[in-house]
Amino acid sequence: MDPLCQTVLRIHRFFSRHLFYPIALSTALVFIFFGARIYWSQKVAYTFLVWNLFLAWLPYGFSLLIAALHERFPRAWWALFPFAALWLLFLPNAFYITTDLIHLKHRPDIPLWYDAGLLSIAAWTGIFLAVVSLQTIQEVVSDFLGALAGWLFALAVIAMSGYGVYLGRFLRWNSWDVLSDPLGILADSLIPITNPRSSLDKLVFMAMYTSLFLVTYLTFSWMRPLKRPTETPPTPAGG
Repeated sequence: MDPLCQTVLRIHRFFSRHLFYPIALSTALVFIFFGARIYWSQKVAYTFLVWNLFLAWLPYGFSLLIAALHERFPRAWWALFPFAALWLLFLPNAFYITTDLIHLKHRPDIPLWYDAGLLSIAAWTGIFLAVVSLQTIQEVVSDFLGALAGWLFALAVIAMSGYGVYLGRFLRWNSWDVLSDPLGILADSLIPITNPRSSLDKLVFMAMYTSLFLVTYLTFSWMRPLKRPTETPPTPAGG
């Protein structure tokens, strides 16, 4: 086979393994219905979906980069750290889109059901991006540390993501604020822990959304099990 064809086929298989094509299709649907809404209503609304989808794609992109590096350099775990940190920093943005449903309200220029569908497709796309990227990183962690460590890692990340969505929705912190004002984020993030009675609604929010992320991820993992090393075929007797 021609080397160029082999390269294209290898890239295609890589994207297929990481569900790039259905994710791209889901993202395209958001933009199609977003554009149709502008044409129908002759007004521009929900522009935040474009920015939020971009932020949701970042952790997925980092996970693809990590997976590609891991395939190319399977023992170079140290080279993955910078990209893994960026992945973890931006991952809550993918889950965050589910909270954009709070912007749903009746508008005279377009039916309510249309906006409900648009926001739902965007929320689904965000979760899709999050769970696929998390499973990709879980596979890498499992390769290095074992299956149990991989699952403990995934559960810890889901819990941190629920907390991260709370920081974004309630306190309006952005992922990059970790670099510009880490002490401010730390002080604000401790409030629900140090004052649980006055933060009951925040704790319920975190519990609800973390549960949603957990059940979604477990369902996805049940339907699409983590890849397992190929077993070495037994050697024929007398061979």
